[in-house]
Amino acid sequence: MIIVDSNAWADFFNGTSTPHVHRLDAALAAEEDLAVLPIIVTEVLRGFRTESGFRRARRVLVALPSIQPDVECHVRAAHLFRSLRKRGITLRGAVDAVIAQTCLDVDAELLSPDADFRHIATHTPLRLWGSTRG
Repeated sequence: MIIVDSNAWADFFNGTSTPHVHRLDAALAAEEDLAVLPIIVTEVLRGFRTESGFRRARRVLVALPSIQPDVECHVRAAHLFRSLRKRGITLRGAVDAVIAQTCLDVDAELLSPDADFRHIATHTPLRLWGSTRG
């Protein structure tokens, strides 16, 4: 399963050519197992300035399976956030910790160019597309 973060979706809907968008295009064409989190849907849809763009993106996103992180996932995300902070890594927001923890919980690969996820993948088993552990 692949969870696509809001940054990759935004680039996709904006027609930006990036490695992440090419990977997303390939996953959609091959009908790979993609999923979304409700918070990612919110993050993506809030950025649209036109109603037609909003409706198009909504159709794509709501057609995908949705993963609903439970309260214990949020507790583990807070622990993840705190453990990274102890290592000197401060994530820009709690949402990234929830997304990463959800991916860890369901063993999903995350498709995102976001630097916070690279930091998380370095210190956890998070499977981040395009990332290599070193």
